Amino acid sequence: MSERKPRWWLRILSIVVVVGLLAGAAEVALRLIIPGIIAGAVRSELNMTEDHPVDVTLGGSALVSAVQGKVGDVSIAVPNIPLLEGVETDAALHAAAIPFNPLEGELSDGEVELVVPKDQLGAVVDLLTSGVAQTGEVRDGALVVGRSIEMFGQEVQLAASIGITVVDGSVEITPLGVKAAGFDLTAEQISAATGDLLDPVLQPQTVCIRDQLPRGVTLTDISLSSTGSATIRADLDPGILSDPAEQAQGTCK
Repeated sequence: MSERKPRWWLRILSIVVVVGLLAGAAEVALRLIIPGIIAGAVRSELNMTEDHPVDVTLGGSALVSAVQGKVGDVSIAVPNIPLLEGVETDAALHAAAIPFNPLEGELSDGEVELVVPKDQLGAVVDLLTSGVAQTGEVRDGALVVGRSIEMFGQEVQLAASIGITVVDGSVEITPLGVKAAGFDLTAEQISAATGDLLDPVLQPQTVCIRDQLPRGVTLTDISLSSTGSATIRADLDPGILSDPAEQAQGTCK
């Protein structure tokens, strides 16, 4: 009986199995290593302690993305990030791709979402109303701001309801109504009695906040939750990680 020769397809199959196992191992290794690297970079950039929670998840194939020199479909969640003085938010960032070396590459389709809890809306209200409002809360899908003011020889508590939308990176303020405790007055009558003091809440306004953000961050939406919190969304310029010009403070000019 002649010696049987190994079948060529068995050899190919064995190679495929080995490659598959190696690829699987590489995929697992990357998914274990990459999130830690990203989390460390986030803590470093935001001057956070090493134990500050940073949750990183990867979608798609980490190995395929690595071959292309980037990390694909990245989601990052970080609680308690300072937004304004005295205000901390929970932040969530997503990007279709982030380069392995953020200092030299560009991210793709980057966006960030910040949730401001209701007990910290004060600084946001102050910014949007140019310091006119002393209080603010979410009510029936609108922002209700309040201020105590002297009218007709007595202290009167005003409550103004305003709608908020984002247009071209700026915040559009739309007055929805105002009430003066103890008086049956229209917005026009209140405005006549107070001059232009309350214009930021009684008149339509466009509020530029680009000078409060890096140049590479563009505000896209502000939504108000029934729980009383506010969610702020923004798009990130591809060069926000690597271009100092995009990291510099924006302007309203």
